[in-house]
Amino acid sequence: MTISPMDVSRRVFLKQTATVASGLAIAFYLPSSLAATDPKAPAPAGEFEPNAWVRILPDGTVKLVVHKHDSGTGTHTALAACVAEELDVNPMTVQVISPEDPFFETYIHPIWKVFSTGGSTSVSLEYDRLRMAGATARALLITAAAKQWKVSPDSCITEEGRVVHGASKRSLGYGELVGVAAHLPAPAKVTLKDPAQFRYIGKLRHKRDAQAKVCGRFKYSIDVVLPDMLVAVIQRAPVLGATVVSMDSAAALQVPGVRKVIKVPGRPDVLGGNVEGVAVLADSYWAAHQGRELLKVQWSDSPLAGFDSDELAKAQVAALADQGAQRVSAMAAGDVNAQWPNAAKLLEADYRMPYKVQNPLEPICITAQVKDNAITYWGGVQVPSSALEAAQVICKFTKDKVTINERVSGGSFGAREAKYWLFEVAYLAQQARVPVKLMNSREDEMRSLFMHPATLHRAKGALDAQGRLTALQLDAVSPASPEQWEPGYFERPDKMDYSTTEAITAWDFAYRPANLDLTWVRHESQVPSGWYRSVSFIPNVFAVESFMDELAHGAGQDPLAFRLANMQDRPRHVAVLKSAAERAGWGQPLPEGTALGIATNQGYTSFIAVVARLSQKDGVIKVEKLTCVVDCGLAVSPGGVEEQIYGGLMWGLGHALFDRMDIKQGRVVQSNFHDYRVTRMSDMPAVDILLVDGDPAKPGGVGELGSPSVAPAIANALFSLTGVRQRSTPLNLG
Repeated sequence: MTISPMDVSRRVFLKQTATVASGLAIAFYLPSSLAATDPKAPAPAGEFEPNAWVRILPDGTVKLVVHKHDSGTGTHTALAACVAEELDVNPMTVQVISPEDPFFETYIHPIWKVFSTGGSTSVSLEYDRLRMAGATARALLITAAAKQWKVSPDSCITEEGRVVHGASKRSLGYGELVGVAAHLPAPAKVTLKDPAQFRYIGKLRHKRDAQAKVCGRFKYSIDVVLPDMLVAVIQRAPVLGATVVSMDSAAALQVPGVRKVIKVPGRPDVLGGNVEGVAVLADSYWAAHQGRELLKVQWSDSPLAGFDSDELAKAQVAALADQGAQRVSAMAAGDVNAQWPNAAKLLEADYRMPYKVQNPLEPICITAQVKDNAITYWGGVQVPSSALEAAQVICKFTKDKVTINERVSGGSFGAREAKYWLFEVAYLAQQARVPVKLMNSREDEMRSLFMHPATLHRAKGALDAQGRLTALQLDAVSPASPEQWEPGYFERPDKMDYSTTEAITAWDFAYRPANLDLTWVRHESQVPSGWYRSVSFIPNVFAVESFMDELAHGAGQDPLAFRLANMQDRPRHVAVLKSAAERAGWGQPLPEGTALGIATNQGYTSFIAVVARLSQKDGVIKVEKLTCVVDCGLAVSPGGVEEQIYGGLMWGLGHALFDRMDIKQGRVVQSNFHDYRVTRMSDMPAVDILLVDGDPAKPGGVGELGSPSVAPAIANALFSLTGVRQRSTPLNLG
């Protein structure tokens, strides 16, 4: 692949729209410090920075500037491999650093138009331009060496961080060449490697920093320590929507180490803004926690004081019949209503999922300091745009007054895509005038806002006398996704909220009956909801794949064959289904008391199929094994992909069997892992994962791919085993 950059001065942004394999438009920044107008001028001191991503030091150190958050997913490992492959250096030796300017326009998410990490898009979106970045640096270094040796650049190669002249075997390390390379014009052509030459892409089995993490040496957001820093915890309203009427902090201030008690105003004027609370600031977390226990806060009444999640189902059913409800067609074909009277068999079913909370291993934690009319954040900031918004709204700072020292966080699952905690820490840092580390406890995490919403799906299908699917209708009832991403999100012409219709739109719905009606029905419960790993794929796939199984049994057909019969022009999807079924022993004799269930989904331009094997002995049902086949295109870091899929399967097992958040009289019932059951090591079945390269030229997303099909696969196996269909989670294994 050859890409031709524009030959312009390095004093400006190189903006070019060269077409690469994915059609991705690329923008490079070549700093003015490298743009010597006199080619004989002394080399610039310090780093050689050929573009916005790559820096090479005189000692040969290679740095990669990564604007994507890593919450333990291995994102930095995969992105480093993209650059290292083209630069011919070991990706594990590349230093991954955060950008000094997190709001540099090249780093904006090309789909969402904000500075953010999420949606399983990081590797797929950055793959081509990071390879180009490495190749650009490599071309400049080769040219620099060729000039010194007075040979043709075509006679030189690179290997292990050195440029080698093929004929004479002379070599120079990259660090020795940065002075000359810094004065060279942008290359007229940049040639990317043929995938057959890859040494790292598609080969990596381990993540960066794995040893440090296993040994406890790795530093996370929660490990930040700064001089004069105070630790803050916040007492938030026990009933959603309540505000502070009065508070007595005298006892809290008597706790040794407690320094301040500050009321934190709510920001209901900001989409996704924080609610009111009272913060205790102390020298340590434990002192702050003890102080908070002694606070006496009187809270106002709340309009949500009577909310009961068990009653939500009735309101969702009513929304289906409400002619005034917002209904948006996600996908439609033919006329489903015309098929119902003539159907040989009609099937109808409702599927439900409850509220869920993200529960990352490391609860929300962020440190901020306001000093010299500027704010600095330390922590796992997944959405820099939200940190910027907090600085602008709370502190009235402009963009150039905001610095983010990005840290890897111990998980996210959507929790760090909320913004309330950034608003809280910005306010506290401004008031305290010292660094403030805001920390949530697990109880805070459970009872904070922005959990995954409860949903209802109503499905209806028609079968003809031959058992063919002639019509399929699905109404997905849920609130809109968090509007904080884009004010006015629901006023656009199509009225579509694409974060609620994942898996039921034209590009990711697997099935094509002649008559189809997939609809999102918007129903708001006033309980704020938030982002969650796999978002609406979870309930949508549960409903679709469960109902496809019901239709197959209603038609008297094998569930795998029935699915395949209703897929058209989806060879990659068909391939993963067939492969997973074969690996799991689908269609083969099974021991007595054993059953299989299958489910599948597409997402993030990747495909997955899951087969669950269940067994029953002495009345106890157990998930014995999950067989999973994944086509994510090119797996840049196969080891990392397998880890993400394994984690997704575990996450999906939790959805199937455990995850449930209840709200009674406006109060969240659960408080910690003793009453909010999560998947434990003892719950995990045997797992068989196979990766296939359906598109070796382009990676797809995997971070959220693994979980949605698990719950329906288990539910379908449960039906085969017991003859009883369960349509709501958590599923009951008896």
